[in-house]
Amino acid sequence: MAWKETFSTSSTSLKVSMALAPLQAIVYIIGYSTNYWVTAKNTSVNTGSLLNKLGFKVSNGLWGSKMCLLNQCQTIEFGSIPDWLHVTRLFATLALIGFVVTTVGVFVCLFVTQLSQRRILHILTCVVATSTAVCVLVAVIIYGTQYNNLDQRFLTQTDKDPSWSYGLCVAALILDIITSILLAINALRKPII
Repeated sequence: MAWKETFSTSSTSLKVSMALAPLQAIVYIIGYSTNYWVTAKNTSVNTGSLLNKLGFKVSNGLWGSKMCLLNQCQTIEFGSIPDWLHVTRLFATLALIGFVVTTVGVFVCLFVTQLSQRRILHILTCVVATSTAVCVLVAVIIYGTQYNNLDQRFLTQTDKDPSWSYGLCVAALILDIITSILLAINALRKPII
């Protein structure tokens, strides 16, 4: 059986997973690697208007921070890293590995004839995708509950809001949940060999 026959005999849920798996991996990699999980702007009444006119803005991610003032931006390494950020990084990195393994697993299930006939491979791919969703969920929850506790580098009051990198990770989580459901449907319908 050639790879074309393997693909044509595969379930629709596995074929849809083939489109979702690389998409969610790319979306997650962008969110994971950029420093825009949280943006901070000045909200103090006394100095806020001056700093806002100067273009004051700080963006934080998992791996660093970016500060802009007078349209000059500079990437800043974190000084002391709180424990919750270490834990968030751990789960986010495990999720990154999971996204890559899930994508490879889906393509193996679709195109490698000798392996695609084995139900255990389909089950393992589903388990990895589900574990990836759990890791992303834990990372997003930890960061989402703790980002307002980041060290205050300025004496003025700042308003911190989740930003687009954080949103991309949440979008990848949603895509991964859909992929996990599709892979579970596929694994349940696969005959035991």
